[in-house]
Amino acid sequence: MMEHVTCNLCGLDHTQFLLKKRDKFGMVQDEFNVVGCRRCGLAYVNPRPDQEEIGKFYPEIYSWKETLKAESLFAKWMRKLESFYRYHLLKNEVSKIVKFTGKNSGKVLDVGCGTGDRLDAFRRIGFEVYGVEPSRSARHARDFLKLNVIEGDLFSAHFHDNFFETVTLYHVLEHTHNPIKVCQEIHRILKEGGFLVIQVPNKDCFQFKLFKESWAAFDVPRDLYYFGIQPLRSLLERVGFEIVAIDHFMNWWHPPTLVLSLFPSLDPQRAWVEEGKGGNPIFQRMAWILSTFLSIPFTQLESWMGRGAIITFYAVKK
Repeated sequence: MMEHVTCNLCGLDHTQFLLKKRDKFGMVQDEFNVVGCRRCGLAYVNPRPDQEEIGKFYPEIYSWKETLKAESLFAKWMRKLESFYRYHLLKNEVSKIVKFTGKNSGKVLDVGCGTGDRLDAFRRIGFEVYGVEPSRSARHARDFLKLNVIEGDLFSAHFHDNFFETVTLYHVLEHTHNPIKVCQEIHRILKEGGFLVIQVPNKDCFQFKLFKESWAAFDVPRDLYYFGIQPLRSLLERVGFEIVAIDHFMNWWHPPTLVLSLFPSLDPQRAWVEEGKGGNPIFQRMAWILSTFLSIPFTQLESWMGRGAIITFYAVKK
């Protein structure tokens, strides 16, 4: 069922139309409206699928996993290469968290942990790891990586008060139906002085101004919210967090929104489908790699100018 909502941050229903876009997977042919709150600037999909319906918009190939079907030798080789690539990126993310928070041990929770690869990177350097994941990817994390992952959402996990030193949400907050309640729950389960790390697409970036509705980060209707710097700052401060740092820099090997905005046909998700059917999209794969490297100067420039397409907030519980 589709539902009409008011602004999650300020509660008003006073918006301006921003753009209209279809689901890139074509699960429905309807277009979805993205609106912006005239008071606080938060952008969101309205009307949107409710919590009972949203799950149908996540196909099996939505996120990468080692168990993705790979019929040909080429596809199996690509899985190994992607696994190495992902580990490098996630190791870099974990290193940044250690750098910004000063914590290199303790209990860490990854909300929306997917197949658990980030948690595995945490575990390798000594953290005690926990995860929650609403999709069947949680089973992969438990069975394949032997991780402590609950299949469900943050609220159904019922963690104790003041339990974690660090909680992370990487490209998760924008998918939730109520970001305010999610951050309030995280505040409850974090210890005093504990860190919250949130990574989201940045609506204030140069790429959005350039591509508008064609910007790849607008992944409707799976993304329900689109944050800029100030709306996310206001949200976190409202529920009791203090912003320590805002990082505009992604790993320089990883500028995906720019490449996908310029060349949607190079989307690895399309390659996974073809490879699962026994295809060998060699030219698509090579073009993706080449485009990634060629886009590095632009993505670094926008980051240096404080307009990175992906932003990471580091906040501490007061």
